[in-house]
Amino acid sequence: MVLGAFDSFSNFISQRAAAAVQHAFADGNPQLGALILLGQEEDAELLKMLAVVATSIDGARLKSVSNKSRTEAGSAQDSEVVICKCSQGSSLQVPPASSSDRSASIYVHRAGVDRNPSACDATSHEFEVIGNNDVEIAKHFRRLVKVLRCKPEPCLGPGTYFCSLTFPDVSTAMSQGHEWKPPEWVVQAKGNRPLHDALEVRADLLKSKDAAFVLSQLAIVRTHSEGLPIIFTVRSKAQGGAFPDDEEAAWKLTMVGLRFGVEYLDVEAGWSREGRHAFLQMVKRTHPGIRIIGSYHAIQHPVTAMDDHDLCALFRECAHGPDGAVDIVKVVGRADTAQCSIRVNQCAMQMRNVLPRSVHSIIAICTSEAGRLSRALNIMLGPTPVAHPALPAVAAPGQLSACEIEQIRHTLGLEANPFRKA
Repeated sequence: MVLGAFDSFSNFISQRAAAAVQHAFADGNPQLGALILLGQEEDAELLKMLAVVATSIDGARLKSVSNKSRTEAGSAQDSEVVICKCSQGSSLQVPPASSSDRSASIYVHRAGVDRNPSACDATSHEFEVIGNNDVEIAKHFRRLVKVLRCKPEPCLGPGTYFCSLTFPDVSTAMSQGHEWKPPEWVVQAKGNRPLHDALEVRADLLKSKDAAFVLSQLAIVRTHSEGLPIIFTVRSKAQGGAFPDDEEAAWKLTMVGLRFGVEYLDVEAGWSREGRHAFLQMVKRTHPGIRIIGSYHAIQHPVTAMDDHDLCALFRECAHGPDGAVDIVKVVGRADTAQCSIRVNQCAMQMRNVLPRSVHSIIAICTSEAGRLSRALNIMLGPTPVAHPALPAVAAPGQLSACEIEQIRHTLGLEANPFRKA
């Protein structure tokens, strides 16, 4: 993707946010415009198939399909799916964005084919087609449309696990081609349900932060995810990650997750309040099906260096934003004793009833070996980030697998996971 695509996308969604109604759902339905599909002329049948898929989604309120030029698409009805085609290498004239334009435009392209820079500039989202199985392609496309047009799926809650992927390049671990099969951290089951409930893509740990590479990585994960939602995270160095402590650069990389249409987005509370508020306001109005995790990693000093007032204040800071913007609050401390895990858990329990009603669940854990207990206690609060033996490394010091967490609870005489009955 060309560098200009970032600015184009930023301007586009900013204008959509300014034109959006006060709430994403005014009458129980998303207040959004048309869905525009832009692809190559040779992919006309693919685009038609995707348009039909979009109109079949309950709650998306898309009823008709039409073919128009890119310049005509701005006049589309809210219920329309508009198909626009371009020739490979051709330049597209992008019409000025209207202040009332609430449409979402998706650039559809096949994996391994060079992107059309002009098409990247002309669209707000991207869908990479992997393989030739129409059923699978349709399934993955539905996920993107639902994020853009529908209410969010039930939020990850107590007893759920999300696996933090730490591969520099996920294609080295996920088989390619027609005979692919999901890796074991996706399909490994406990009883009659998958062991994990979501997959976290740590963009800061990928070997390249180039938008085209990151989008491709996300497409591979979605192809192999067996329907599990994707959490997109850009963790800065100050908060225990590998991305530079550069707020502008972090927002630009986070925009890639939005362009892809992930189901969950991790937003660091360490960035400026002004930047977070504007970003969250835009996201919730233009991506009604997305969930937000407000996170703060207080790892520069141990939990013992903070009093309870300061610790509780971190939970409030993570929830800060426009009304209803944050769905999950995540606070991570650094433990030097097991007592730190207990304190963090107790503060979370105390804050649970005073946070905004939009906060569905809490993640309250500690890093380091001494913080392992916090991960076993967190099961009762909300989703728990976990590792897996098949991954090259853990995403944070002291991170455990779901099986290890449940073993600790068993050792302590606690029910392994009361929310996950076999």
